[in-house]
Amino acid sequence: MTLSHALRIPLAAACLLAIAAIVVPSAAAEISGPCNATINGQNVKDQGTGAFAGPITVANDAIVPVTMSSGSQISHLKIKIEFAGFSWTVRDKASHGKSWASDVKVKNYAKYGVGLYKVVGSSSGSVSCSGSALVKVKGNPLTTVAGIVGLVAALAGLGGIGAAVAMTMRAGALSFGRSLAGAVFGLIAGLGLAVLLQEYSVIYPTLGAAVSEVGLGALFGIGLVFIGKLVGSAVAIAD
Repeated sequence: MTLSHALRIPLAAACLLAIAAIVVPSAAAEISGPCNATINGQNVKDQGTGAFAGPITVANDAIVPVTMSSGSQISHLKIKIEFAGFSWTVRDKASHGKSWASDVKVKNYAKYGVGLYKVVGSSSGSVSCSGSALVKVKGNPLTTVAGIVGLVAALAGLGGIGAAVAMTMRAGALSFGRSLAGAVFGLIAGLGLAVLLQEYSVIYPTLGAAVSEVGLGALFGIGLVFIGKLVGSAVAIAD
């Protein structure tokens, strides 16, 4: 199989992921509406939510004060945690008065991992407000479910890429199957790395960042398979 046929589909898929990472925007942190919010005593308005934004740091066993206030009545409050474009609600209840405060047990919400998370709050009433901030949960990633899964995925992906490269070197030629294996195992390695980077508080996985990490993993896998083909061909010629 020619190079163009062997790499066409895997390369196209990886390039689409990379393009998606560029065109998908990440939200900037802000407080919309006449409200204020704090997490662990820090004003949410001063925080960013991009992939490399500075987070509010909390211990994984801490009880963290969270507040929200408005110049008008707050009748309903909703709080969500967001991760790689996905979110789940942790509070969705009626509220009374112009302010709300609660002491949050971090372990209740960061059950399976540590690292970086995005907290999004919104209120309704006489006026509507919303705000978001990154929170860094301190802890050892390799003692958590998410950290272990990320490490296993990264190692499994790298192992799969290595096997595809070895087979390509022995054959001295590319094939669609080996190229696809490089892309797929690269995706797995990229996903594992994305989780580890989140767990170690290096990069918060916005949707764009997560897609970029996975897409680059696929390109990495295909690239190594192609290098394996070059090495295998050179060895065959030398022999």
